[in-house]
Amino acid sequence: MSTVMSLARKWRPQTFSDLVGQESVFKAITFALKAKTLPQAYLFSGDRGVGKTTVARLLAKSINCKDGPTTAPCLECSSCIEIAKGSSPDVMEIDGASNTSVDDVRSLREGIHFLPFSGRARIYIIDEVHMLSTAAFNALLKTLEEPPSHVIFIFATTEAHKVPDTIQSRCQHFRFRNLTVPEIKNQLQKICMAEALDFTPDVLNLLAQAAEGSLRDALSLTDQIRALSHGGIALEDISLFLGMAPANLERDLLDALLSGKIPETLRIAENLLAIGVDPRNLLKNLSKRTRDLLMSAVLATPLTEKPFEWMQESIPPAFLTGSRTEIFLEQMLTLLLRGEEELRRSPQPSITFLLILCRICHLKDAETLSQVLSSLRNPRAVSTKQEGAPQKPSLRQSETAGQKTEETIGTPPEHKPAPSRLDIRIPSDWKKFLREIKGLEPHDRELLEDCQVQRTDPQTITLFVSKAFFESRVREHIPLLSQSFLQREGQSVTFLTKVQSAPGGQKVPTPADQVKDHHLVKEAQTIFGAEVISVKNQSGQKENPS
Repeated sequence: MSTVMSLARKWRPQTFSDLVGQESVFKAITFALKAKTLPQAYLFSGDRGVGKTTVARLLAKSINCKDGPTTAPCLECSSCIEIAKGSSPDVMEIDGASNTSVDDVRSLREGIHFLPFSGRARIYIIDEVHMLSTAAFNALLKTLEEPPSHVIFIFATTEAHKVPDTIQSRCQHFRFRNLTVPEIKNQLQKICMAEALDFTPDVLNLLAQAAEGSLRDALSLTDQIRALSHGGIALEDISLFLGMAPANLERDLLDALLSGKIPETLRIAENLLAIGVDPRNLLKNLSKRTRDLLMSAVLATPLTEKPFEWMQESIPPAFLTGSRTEIFLEQMLTLLLRGEEELRRSPQPSITFLLILCRICHLKDAETLSQVLSSLRNPRAVSTKQEGAPQKPSLRQSETAGQKTEETIGTPPEHKPAPSRLDIRIPSDWKKFLREIKGLEPHDRELLEDCQVQRTDPQTITLFVSKAFFESRVREHIPLLSQSFLQREGQSVTFLTKVQSAPGGQKVPTPADQVKDHHLVKEAQTIFGAEVISVKNQSGQKENPS
């Protein structure tokens, strides 16, 4: 039985010029090599398969090459050959995931005092360094503070936030970025031509997307497809093999979501699940697609151009019509990202997936923030509009003999528009209601304004006063309040008075509490995924927090 070397190993970069992407890392390291001013500790961080370990080996070659330190190692000397084979006595590669204890670090500390066998430096490459234990990091810290001059540490990690700050502060930190789809696609195209693999551009584009920024993953997927098909497998079959939706179905699903068509969305989604598409992968791809749509809309950049480089046939028609705003795309992306987390925890991912799609379709019925704020200020007007009643009459001005007059269009002149309905639980509405009452003295109005209003049921309104001394004075105005409320709102209610401290120590709702508990505010929080930070009255002053 013979084995075939994987493309990822066969095409691993041997010099810095072979690197794909990571321009900033390449410039910084090569500059230090030319200046011969190398630090003694590096920290390489980034996602899997973006070149961290590869660059660490290239750096080791550049330092210990017979021509080094150099940016172009010869690849022919004994040091370069041994490092490429992984057998160099001066370059130790340690797996941080399996050497996590403090004893492992102590063994390392004992060995660093030996001089290099043949190279210029003893180089320790510790992969997945974040897996070391706290005790191991503490043991390593002393070595990093005062390392021998002939020792260089290169740490690689996919989770830099787990590396203690005390370690990071003693390293030069280089962050490796994910490769773009065009970068991976171009490299795959070069490798496929050299390997005589007949893959179409559509297949290469699909592999580049599935790799999610990792060139190593892209080459591993290419190995799998080559073994399955010898280049003759259909694009749809490759999509299903990778757990991805066929391009045409993914476009149709995205178009149905943008259009808010629930039946069409569920039909396409059920078809995708039936043919074996992983809902997690599909939701992740939809998130990336929606991100591109949002960025394209904000930046006014066509999807077919950089940095997106979509194929024209992949663009959903609903996006081309411009019927969806940036706010809609932002809300859609928010639901997709939350949905990814829900799917990870869900015992029934397929059902959860369909539920998430339905939520996105319902976004078309959601009101904008300005509409919600308008309904908060004028609930009656919004209700009338929803019932299909005529809009508020408009006014037209005319000039006669140098004098301006106004006439109401569509409304008999003897009928004035009804005042907007008030919710006196809201402090601003309560004050407005009191200002409209004729015959109320200013000092009495101020006393009533200080009351906190609570509507326990549709027929009962309770006024909470700060002290028992004021309760009798407030009670004197109850007949006037009841009559004024009946005349204005057309509803008979009973006003009650109570002292601020409720029986049993129960907390009395503040004006801020009443605003936060308003059903329209609750609805706005649900739609936008927001929270109430503070409540201000009409004068712009914050109400007392609850």
